Amino acid sequence: MSGLRDRLARHLKPGKAAAAPEAGAEQRQAELTPEQAQHGPAEGGGPAAVPLSESAAGAVAGTTREPAGAPDAEGSAPAEGAYGYAGHASGGSPADARSGSGQAVEPAASAAPAPVHPEAAAWVKLDAELYEFPAGSFVRRVRTYPMDAYHGRYRLDALHEHVREFGAFHPEAEPVHAEGLLFFDTETTGLGVGAGNVAFLVGIGYYETGRFVVEQLFIRHPAEERAMLAYLEEKMKRFTHVVSYNGRTFDWPILQNRFILNRMRPDIDRLLHLDLLHPSRSLWKHSMPSVRLGKVEEAQLGYAREDDVSGAFAPELYVLYLAEGKTDVLRGVFVHNERDIVSLAALSALITRYLADEEPLEPKSPGDLFRLGQWLLKMNRLPSAEKILELGFYRLQEQGEKGHTVSGDLLLRYAAYYKKAGVRDRAVELWNRLIRQAGPAAAAPVEAYIELAMHYEHGCKDYALALELSREALDVLRQRRRLLRRSEKAADEERRIAHRIERLQRKLRDCGKSVSERKASVKAAIPSRPPKPPGQARSAKPSGKPRPAYAADSLFDVARNPG
Repeated sequence: MSGLRDRLARHLKPGKAAAAPEAGAEQRQAELTPEQAQHGPAEGGGPAAVPLSESAAGAVAGTTREPAGAPDAEGSAPAEGAYGYAGHASGGSPADARSGSGQAVEPAASAAPAPVHPEAAAWVKLDAELYEFPAGSFVRRVRTYPMDAYHGRYRLDALHEHVREFGAFHPEAEPVHAEGLLFFDTETTGLGVGAGNVAFLVGIGYYETGRFVVEQLFIRHPAEERAMLAYLEEKMKRFTHVVSYNGRTFDWPILQNRFILNRMRPDIDRLLHLDLLHPSRSLWKHSMPSVRLGKVEEAQLGYAREDDVSGAFAPELYVLYLAEGKTDVLRGVFVHNERDIVSLAALSALITRYLADEEPLEPKSPGDLFRLGQWLLKMNRLPSAEKILELGFYRLQEQGEKGHTVSGDLLLRYAAYYKKAGVRDRAVELWNRLIRQAGPAAAAPVEAYIELAMHYEHGCKDYALALELSREALDVLRQRRRLLRRSEKAADEERRIAHRIERLQRKLRDCGKSVSERKASVKAAIPSRPPKPPGQARSAKPSGKPRPAYAADSLFDVARNPG
């Protein structure tokens, strides 16, 4: 187990993993300037300090640090600022987010507090509680956020303004409401979706009146799984949509498997899924090295995690907890899962702003605009998509006027869009620009040559220019073959270009002949009739039309024997 602690310490920032807790760190609050207290954080996010971010390091060192939102000796939580950061959630009281007939395990109200079970006290240090449900017990951790709290650049209540835009994902369904969204993420014992993979921690988030609530359901051993699933089933009844990040292919199938293995048949298939991984890939796959949720948070939401325990360590930390029984090793897992849930709410606000055409476009590059426009086309937002692609094309022109080199792949993508849209002049302009900005001949874009050759052959009937462009494309392929290993794909492309050249040469030969020469060549191509045998009578011709040259003699038109 010491090896896991060492690897986790190396994963976190050097110098913080084994740091001892500072004096007063248990009740540390993020300090707000007077301007922030009056007007909220500036553009770019709220206060940078996150109380629970340092607790992950404490878990590695074997120390336990009290979170800033934990109740004090009198049972009241510390005061929050006027505008809290999303990391500054207040710890939920045992009565918060209570569902069904479950009841939290808490000391009885009396003048002299009843002694608390040592294990329950250990969970209280993580802002969690031992929760009793009719089906059994499990661990529950509740965190609440004010609606004006910021997560990066976005307030948690920003989703309410354009939440109905989520209807683009399921156009046939009823309108979407913020209170009907269930934000969902799990921490599992493995990476597969088979029966052996268990979700030992299920995190859910949802909007209630005046706050955003994060609930985390944890099982201390497999026997508590059925109780946790029963609570989750009861909780899901009020929601219409599930919001996740890669949950459609991973988290949700695992949860469905766990229900089946526990002989439970909840009606969860009625919930419509909103998997934010797919729009994230469409929008940022080509502009970011990774579209993992943590990277998207940092680049698009303006929120950088500090001392975050990667989800890859969650299975090993759970095994460490099962072996040693120490709850402090799980603090980083709870914090990581909590951040994922809150990030889903902030990312949902950003996605709906794109769908509503409300997100500023000034800082975006032509590549970002193209990918956003293509995604909006896929989401059936045609006016917004056309406007954004038009803006991207003009920015490409501005870059060309300044002499900037643009990615050849991006120019080809814009040209393909305008070709499909029927705006051929813009597509031709982009293909010509791509050829002009190409460097060495071996690196010239073959696709641009072929597209221009097709345009001049079929659109303009300029066979001479099309032939010249095809020959240049063939030269480029042959030069590239000297530098790269010959492949079957390149050989097929070379054969297609050679066939195009032969066809264009035939067309040019035909165009160069006079009308009489072309008629003579066509007549020469038709096989002539064989001569008739001597003495064979000619068949009677009907009056009117002359007999066609290709008509054959009848079998009955034979010469009669005069004898």
